[in-house]
Amino acid sequence: MQSTRDRLEAVRERIQAVAEDVAREREQRDELTQRLAEAEREIDRLHRKLRDMADAIGEREAAIAALRERARRQEQRLAGERRQLAAQVRAAYIGGRQGKLRLLLSGRDPATLGRLLVYHDYYARARTDAIDTLSDSLAELAATRHEIAAERDELAAQRAERERMLAAVESRQAERRETLAAMEARLAKRGDELEALRADEARLENLVERLRKELADIPAQAESPPFDRLKGKLEPPVPGPTIARFGQPKFDGRLRWQGLWLAADAGATVHSAAAGRVVYVGWMHRYGLIVVLDHGDGYFTVYGHNRSTRAEVGQWVAAGEAIAEAGRSGGHQRDGVYFEIRRGRTPVNPSQWLRS
Repeated sequence: MQSTRDRLEAVRERIQAVAEDVAREREQRDELTQRLAEAEREIDRLHRKLRDMADAIGEREAAIAALRERARRQEQRLAGERRQLAAQVRAAYIGGRQGKLRLLLSGRDPATLGRLLVYHDYYARARTDAIDTLSDSLAELAATRHEIAAERDELAAQRAERERMLAAVESRQAERRETLAAMEARLAKRGDELEALRADEARLENLVERLRKELADIPAQAESPPFDRLKGKLEPPVPGPTIARFGQPKFDGRLRWQGLWLAADAGATVHSAAAGRVVYVGWMHRYGLIVVLDHGDGYFTVYGHNRSTRAEVGQWVAAGEAIAEAGRSGGHQRDGVYFEIRRGRTPVNPSQWLRS
């Protein structure tokens, strides 16, 4: 029987072939579109690295906190050991300040002298042990403080790298703004935005159809309920208000929205509406960074305008799982998420599928 890993690799190869065709189509588009795609892909890459760095910084901060707690306990133990040693020194002084030789020459009876010598040896050993313990504790505390200093240096380096990456994001965003301004100026001059919008819609339609054909013989995950039973039960990918509704006119009524455009803050987590397999993660003009999920029986959900993606092709995701971060990729000025549900080539009204 074919292993799960082999099946996953086969699915990825088939999806990769579709993705490469989409990339070749994009390369045939004009320079401005390519520049926008490159800038937004780089922003995605940087935000992915920033997420990893945030996790690393969090782990480093937790390690420093744990080391500080260890140092605090070591300092408390050290203080106790110092008090114990001081008490032993005082006891030895009070009980045997004559010294061992003097005790031997004191002329006391042998029984008393024997007891005093035993006490003398006991206190001497106790002091030696206490001094050794204290020395070990001091060395342990010094080592912990050294670890804290090293962790703090690493943390400072990670925070400096994070600042560098944030500056890189800002640089790419400035490049994106310049590219958008140039694209808008070109469209205003040429007056062909309607044609471009229709072409963009056709590209998404063709992408979903090709994915459907490629994956037609791939069974759905057994534990996932049939998608058509989820009508009226889905949670939206983000909880924000609706900017544009399915069927709402756009471009002077010559086109209509084929999904929902939901407002969300930049970087807000985008959740999968239902369990499914990630079958596409890429960039498309006007849709920006998109994630496409296959839910079986010809149903797909599309999540566009993302600032960054979190899902990997071939990955199974649960309902409500994080798959992206909201943004404005694809040439938009507002942050949010574009959400479509399709059955094959046909877009269906997402509002009818979402929980009221």
